Amino acid sequence: MKTRELTKRLLRNLEHFQFAQNVLTICQEANIGKINGLLPALEEAIESENQMLNLDQKEMGTTELTWLNRERSRAYRTLSLQIKAALLAPQADIQKAAKQLKAVQERYPRLMRHGYLQQTGGIRNLITDLREAAVYPSVVKLNLGEAVDRMESANKAFDTLYLERVKAKPNPDRTPLLQLRTQTDDALNAIARRMNSLLDLEPDAAIEALVNRYNALVQKLKIELKRRSATGSAATAKRKAETEELLRPHLEELKEVENLSEARFAGRSIGTGKTRYYLIAVIKVDGEVEDRWYRAKGKQFLLVPDSKLPKPRKRKKKANPTAPDSGNV
Repeated sequence: MKTRELTKRLLRNLEHFQFAQNVLTICQEANIGKINGLLPALEEAIESENQMLNLDQKEMGTTELTWLNRERSRAYRTLSLQIKAALLAPQADIQKAAKQLKAVQERYPRLMRHGYLQQTGGIRNLITDLREAAVYPSVVKLNLGEAVDRMESANKAFDTLYLERVKAKPNPDRTPLLQLRTQTDDALNAIARRMNSLLDLEPDAAIEALVNRYNALVQKLKIELKRRSATGSAATAKRKAETEELLRPHLEELKEVENLSEARFAGRSIGTGKTRYYLIAVIKVDGEVEDRWYRAKGKQFLLVPDSKLPKPRKRKKKANPTAPDSGNV
């Protein structure tokens, strides 16, 4: 009898934390003297891990900052649309004013696609330019004073909040969670080693009961990891490797018959069983790469034109029971 092995690096963060917490709990309940001495290190590691998991993922004011950024973007958009509309006005003086404002706006191309700081500085400079003595009469001519004020107000509020976030108390030092998990694992491994030592040197009912509970925790997680592996990327890689092995004789023959540099399974297939089609990447001697579909039929490996591939099934629309009968008047 001994403790079961568990690949703890495969556990998700909260799973890892809870497993460690559960081990601590069963050890405390067992209250075995030679195990108790190792528990403070595990408690400390669990607490550090817990603090990191509980840290806020967003900085202060993120929601408000996002809203202000949208508000100044809307104000800028309103200004742009009104200038575009004025360019199409029948009055020559309106068109002239619009062209002047358009020229000023073009000093800051793609302004609203830049980062926060670049947008803030660009909008500030744009507003300064629009309020120059030679330009502002055109702003008044097109009744854009309110749009300019709105944009300035949102930009100032954004900049103020941005600076407040800098002044706010920064987040605590974010020790990498992987490093904290390693510390927890060291404490867990020390406890498992101590359990095994006691089983060998001082076996009794208490240590055996503790090991049984520990192994039950491990077994539950191993079952979950196995289930996850069967449906995750590991399973995908395994299926691909199995398909490659299945097709290996066909690919080697194809490579020899057509004098190819390489022929390999491209990772895609359609259908099942005897009607399964495989996408093969064919690499010619001159380096040209071509994707082809093939089907295995006994010892034959048959090329399948795209036009012969099965078409995806169209889902039938469910009848709407509340829709009126078009045949009745």
